[in-house]
Amino acid sequence: MRRPEPKFASPNALLHAKQLGQAVRAARLARNSTQEAMAERARMSALTWLKIEKGEVSVAMGAWLSALEHTGLLDRLTQVHDQKSDVVGEQLRKDQLRKRARGSDEAVKKFDF
Repeated sequence: MRRPEPKFASPNALLHAKQLGQAVRAARLARNSTQEAMAERARMSALTWLKIEKGEVSVAMGAWLSALEHTGLLDRLTQVHDQKSDVVGEQLRKDQLRKRARGSDEAVKKFDF
C-alpha cells in the first residue's frame, strides 16, 4: 500500500509544489505544447505530467527534474545548490570549521629541539 505523501509534506511544501506545478504548466503553454507531447519528450507518462502540473508531491524527484528541464526551468534551481545563498547553513559551516590544530603543552615538551 502506498503511503499518502501529503501527510509527510508540510503545508508550506505543498503550497510550493503547487506553485512549481503551475510554473511548469505555464512554461508548457508558452511553448504551445500539449501535455502528451511534453510527457513523451520527458520520457514519462501523460498521467505523471498531469500530476506534476497539479503540484502533487507523490511524483518522483527525477520526474520533476525532467519536467523542469524540458520546460526550460531547470536553470532556475541554481540558487538551491549554491551554498552561499543558504545564510544559516553557511554560518553553521563556518562555526563548525576546525580552528588551528594545536598540541597539548606536554606533547610540545616531548620534542625538545
